[in-house]
Amino acid sequence: MPEDWRRLKRAALLSLTVHLAAGLAMAFILRHGLETNPDLQARLRFLTAHAALWRAAWASWNVAAFSVLWFFYAFARAQPSGLARAALRVGFAAVALDLSAEAIEMWHVPRLAADALAGQGVAGFLAAHRAAVLLTGFAANGLYTLASVLLVWSSRGRFPRWTEAAGWGVGLAGAALSGAAWAGSMPGMFWASRMSPGAVCA
Repeated sequence: MPEDWRRLKRAALLSLTVHLAAGLAMAFILRHGLETNPDLQARLRFLTAHAALWRAAWASWNVAAFSVLWFFYAFARAQPSGLARAALRVGFAAVALDLSAEAIEMWHVPRLAADALAGQGVAGFLAAHRAAVLLTGFAANGLYTLASVLLVWSSRGRFPRWTEAAGWGVGLAGAALSGAAWAGSMPGMFWASRMSPGAVCA
């Protein structure tokens, strides 16, 4: 097997592993401070009391973003084309937006939660979280989705049909996630994110 294909296989396995770990962090830690927790006061208390744990859990999604970018790079090396190179550039933009959103969640949201518990109101907290959702769930995920679709299109006919079908399925799920994030639909974001190529703050 040529080195480029070995690199692509390693990148795919790495991204899968990292996303599984990040998914566990979402399921067991982050959900307490996100809209999956309908009790706003409980969210604020969790974020204030467990800020370090919250940041560590988000760090797993930082790593996940870079693992997707590494996969895009490995794919572009294994299946070189103008579309694959374009997908890689789009992936860079997606990661920049994703990390920006996650920085808001990691550093600003816990501080604003503490301010809200101290009686300074929840408007700043809610606005910061909404901005992060739009950055990652709508903008970054939209770009991850575009990059994924470009890779599927650039390699059509070179992989088994089930692989290509799975790629198009990821593209559709990513589009649904971006739409749900824009609309502020938490159930929509939850279900679409199970198959989307990016991360979501909800």
